[in-house]
Amino acid sequence: MSKSTSEYTMLFKPLLAAGTIVVAFGIICIWIGTSVVSPKEDGEGFKIIGIRFLIAGIVSITLAFIVKYFMLIKYLLKQISYKGKSGDKYSDWHKP
Repeated sequence: MSKSTSEYTMLFKPLLAAGTIVVAFGIICIWIGTSVVSPKEDGEGFKIIGIRFLIAGIVSITLAFIVKYFMLIKYLLKQISYKGKSGDKYSDWHKP
């Protein structure tokens, strides 16, 4: 494993842990806003904050998986771009 690949995988666990904690906090805020707080006007703030934390946690978890599989994603995108070129393999050669 090269140094660059190990640097990418080293970021996976902290991003995944942070995302999981933020998602859990968002779910708790949404739960407090919907069932624990009695006036509905007061609970709306908890629901809005909970939704924002939920979105932030999902983004963090997504970034964790993108960082973990960055080399694979880069390789696949390169392969797709090569297959996307039209013409034969000699079409980009210039005539003398």
